Amino acid sequence: MNAFAKVDKETFLRFAAEHAEERYEYVRGRIVQQMTGGTRDHGGVARRITRQLEDQIDLGRWSVLNDRGVETSETIRYPDVVVEPIDEAGDSLCTQRPALIVEVLSRSTAAIDLDVKPSEYLSLETMDAYVIASQTEPALLVYERGPDGRFPAEPREISGRGAILLVTTRHFSVSLRFADIYQGIA
Repeated sequence: MNAFAKVDKETFLRFAAEHAEERYEYVRGRIVQQMTGGTRDHGGVARRITRQLEDQIDLGRWSVLNDRGVETSETIRYPDVVVEPIDEAGDSLCTQRPALIVEVLSRSTAAIDLDVKPSEYLSLETMDAYVIASQTEPALLVYERGPDGRFPAEPREISGRGAILLVTTRHFSVSLRFADIYQGIA
């Protein structure tokens, strides 16, 4: 396939399924290759956030998944952690109904995670929180839907090994304990 050819989302999803050992995203009609793998700290932070979410969320109503496709109007991205309703089709390749998304920053994706993805993710009606986690220090940025139904223009920052982030969505509340998330990270 021509690297610059425009494709539709269905073609992208077939392509991604055929190349499951590699990592791709769909961005405004183009297939964009992403870095595979990640640092030990990146994986550890994502895994520990996933565990905390699973321990607190009603798994009879919600799924907590890693590298799950999230479809917006112009993209299909693969965040590190996605919380979506359990009634999503089991054979679906992506969701349009995330309630909470977590991205763990990498040097190669930081600009996209901080500057591009917020507008994409926050445009989804079901989204209530977008959390951006540092992989190198105990610090999180969070966009959280307010009582007025809007997201703030800028995320709030929470940092420090003893910090706890409380995220309240329209459907559940969770607390993320930094001491646990950043255990073993200098």
